[in-house]
Amino acid sequence: MPRLSAEAERFDPGPALDDIAIDRSHSIAPQIYDALRARIVDNRLPPGAFLSEAEIARFCDISRTPLRAALQQLASEGLIIVRPQVGSVVAPHDEARLREAVFIRCAIEEAIARSLAGTGVDDERLAPILAAQKHAAERDDYMTFFRHDERFHEALAEMAGVPKAWHLVQSVKAHVDRRRLKLMSSIEGRSMQAYRDHIALLEQIRAQDADAAARIIRAHVDSVFETAEVSAKKL
Repeated sequence: MPRLSAEAERFDPGPALDDIAIDRSHSIAPQIYDALRARIVDNRLPPGAFLSEAEIARFCDISRTPLRAALQQLASEGLIIVRPQVGSVVAPHDEARLREAVFIRCAIEEAIARSLAGTGVDDERLAPILAAQKHAAERDDYMTFFRHDERFHEALAEMAGVPKAWHLVQSVKAHVDRRRLKLMSSIEGRSMQAYRDHIALLEQIRAQDADAAARIIRAHVDSVFETAEVSAKKL
């Protein structure tokens, strides 16, 4: 019978699961999916961690039906591996999916930058996001910066009139985020560089220079990929 690795058998998922809050007035499966996905991305559930259906169901006080739906979705995204007669484990970093995610994100965000160079941005909306980013970067608080980074890119997509484009990016970039957060936790100043990239991008958008804006966002996204490649060597 297949067995788990020693690392998977030793890993205690309790600390990663005990703060999951379920709103029972809404569908449970999407909430479990979001919670597990976030914990895989930020490495609270690291590669190789065993995901026991019984344990997760007990911690979250839910039935296994919505849990299995969530696990199936995570498996379809390559974030977990379902092993018959054994259970599910968090998947290792996937180079092919990483490259695919970077390709998709570059294409979409370049198009958004070019569009905004023609229409402009809502500076009033972006100001508090940028202020929060700067504050987090100055403290080298990479997790807080990451949350505001997500808000920034989502806001740009909405300003360009294509909010679903960011949803598409979100659906494929978990593999990049896993690597990026792993390395950001160990490299001082990485968040501040991303903040400076955002400022430079907005300067070119305001100058209505679509080509320059596209170059900056491509370099910004590619730098995340480079970060991921460096991280891969350290893992």
